[in-house]
Amino acid sequence: MQILLVAILCSGLVFVSCKGDKRNEPFTTGMEGKSLPEFSIQLLDSVSWLNFKDISAGKRLIIFYYSPLCPYCRAQMRDMVNNMESLKEEQMYVLTNADLPSIEQFANYFDLNSYPNVVVGRDTGSVILQKYRLMSVPFTAYFDENKKLKVAYVG
Repeated sequence: MQILLVAILCSGLVFVSCKGDKRNEPFTTGMEGKSLPEFSIQLLDSVSWLNFKDISAGKRLIIFYYSPLCPYCRAQMRDMVNNMESLKEEQMYVLTNADLPSIEQFANYFDLNSYPNVVVGRDTGSVILQKYRLMSVPFTAYFDENKKLKVAYVG
């Protein structure tokens, strides 16, 4: 009974942290104009890691931070996948701090491995959540060719 109660509580927290804001106004992080922090993400094979300091400048970046159970995150990803042709010049990092099976299920559902410009990974240290002071998801951040934050959106 306790396990069921904990599962319901955790699911509820995920949905409370989802933000479906239709205003589409930029989110002020305090990091605008600053470089992407150096941190590592765990890739889906569970043994490989990618450090953002190793990503060379020269290509615009998008970081999409989500929760696998968030309906707004799913809607945003669906929109991105439907418009992937217009995003093909950007390098996209689809990140979360959820467990690997949930991440893999999300990636498979949206067939993210079929896009060469998309990297799916796990932010094991919740660096994005902390650095950008996120209280809800989805979070989409756009970085210029020098890995400096241009604009970010929540919801």
